[in-house]
Amino acid sequence: MKNRAGYFTTGELAGLHHLNKRTLHYYDEIGIFSPSFKGENEYRYYTYEQSMELEHILALRELGMSIEEIKAYLHHPNKEDFQKIADVKMLEIDQTIARLKRLKMIVKQKSEMLSFCDEVYHSKIEIVELPKRYFLMTPLSISFQTQENLSDDSNPILEHLEKSWELSAYKKGCGSYLSLEKVRQKEFAVYDGLFTQIDKKRKSLTVMPEGNYVRGFCIGGWDKIAGIYEKILRFADSQNLYLSGFAFESGLNEFAISKEEEYVTQIEIFCGNKTEITF
Repeated sequence: MKNRAGYFTTGELAGLHHLNKRTLHYYDEIGIFSPSFKGENEYRYYTYEQSMELEHILALRELGMSIEEIKAYLHHPNKEDFQKIADVKMLEIDQTIARLKRLKMIVKQKSEMLSFCDEVYHSKIEIVELPKRYFLMTPLSISFQTQENLSDDSNPILEHLEKSWELSAYKKGCGSYLSLEKVRQKEFAVYDGLFTQIDKKRKSLTVMPEGNYVRGFCIGGWDKIAGIYEKILRFADSQNLYLSGFAFESGLNEFAISKEEEYVTQIEIFCGNKTEITF
């Protein structure tokens, strides 16, 4: 047997690289990384130089290369092929980073929304100043009293959701909107359509102007919504506010509750200067 000085056993090399010994056995069996020699006891021994070679293989695996791709490259390593691999993998990494940033933004926004829900209470009415926003709006006739109407509108709803994904991977959920005429007539059974806030300006989007909005909150089931609208109208009258456009409803915490009485609905209506919003 050779002198063991400067050699690693399978267990030692696996421990150094935080691998299972079976991984090294597998790499040996398929011919992409074999020990420098095997002792009389059939133990595998690796040189310290092979530790760096193994690190290169693990780096390629970390880049997402398959075992077959690594094997093909290691049989004929060259600068040109490596550069091609590097270019492709760097692009994939950039795409992954961008996707993870979007996911982080979504998770952060959802977390902040839940914290915001802890600060509101049923029938809270306030005036808030909001920046310019961009809404994808799809006219519908949605009834919350019968399942039949909702089923009839399933295709437009699906089209709305598909369109919102085409426009932006990051958006603040999907809500419904109702004309102020229906609000004043207390006609809450059939809504006028769906809206989704998109992060950037795109064609076919409705521009929601910056300015003041009346915002109200409903905690509980849909049967409580009418009462909130009545309070919003009384509040607007008492403050000499001019409401215009549509009332926009959105659920804030549906992804984190199991009881209807915990559901938080936010209602926003533009109340800027005496200029009507054009839709």
